[in-house]
Amino acid sequence: MIISIDAEKAFDKVQHPFMIKTLTKVDIEGAYLNIVKAIYDRPTANIILNGEKLKAFPLKSGTRQGCPLSPLLFNVALEVLVTADKLNKRYPNWKRRGKIVTVCR
Repeated sequence: MIISIDAEKAFDKVQHPFMIKTLTKVDIEGAYLNIVKAIYDRPTANIILNGEKLKAFPLKSGTRQGCPLSPLLFNVALEVLVTADKLNKRYPNWKRRGKIVTVCR
């Protein structure tokens, strides 16, 4: 099986609950898991428009820009997807093209 990954903006697509669940499944626990949970517990973002800071809004997905953990968290989440059995049954929204599976778009 060949898996093609379009990594453009892929870091923005990782959903926080999936990331935490994935870390738990690969036996990341204790202080390490608590640190990641603290970083991704109710994250928000603001937009500054014409010098005025607008109301914060919640972020439900994406790893933090500039955080040294972000590439590692993305890789753990991706590894679980790549090694999953029966991709089509578990993730019915994925597009199968012969033996090529589109993972991130």
